Amino acid sequence: MDIFDKLVDQILMEFNVEDRNDPAFYDYAVIFVQQLKQRNLIPPGVDVRKTAMQIVKDEYYNYIDTNDNVSFKVSFFFNSTTPTPNNLRVEIDNLLNDDPPKMIENTHEEESIDEIVDFLDTASREAEQKSGEVPGQDVPAAVGETPSEMPQAQQEPNTSQYLKGL
Repeated sequence: MDIFDKLVDQILMEFNVEDRNDPAFYDYAVIFVQQLKQRNLIPPGVDVRKTAMQIVKDEYYNYIDTNDNVSFKVSFFFNSTTPTPNNLRVEIDNLLNDDPPKMIENTHEEESIDEIVDFLDTASREAEQKSGEVPGQDVPAAVGETPSEMPQAQQEPNTSQYLKGL
């Protein structure tokens, strides 16, 4: 690509962002990709700028972890009928299961990005733990009849009104 093509792409990208009534969406996408990178959820060689521009253009991001068989589509929906600055809604769909999508409505704060990345991180970690289990060998510890005693623990008297009546 020559310089002219790059400038045209950048101008078209800016028009696309303005059409969505949210010029900060590019910044939102950059912070999202940076947080994915900080938590090692995407390879370190991924270019943050190019990935953020692709998110702005496509209005979605596919998070795929082939090691743990995790695949999510993070979709960004803009409500163009509402002229408020907070017209972005995020929906996270599990592409491998029919689980209901996770919806994030409150996207005007940076905490919504944390919520998205936390959700993806938790899903990857849970899948990683499940992939390490061997069926038939890894079972939960058996629960005994009497709980083990904690050192220096004192038993509290029963204050239940139901049991006092018995």
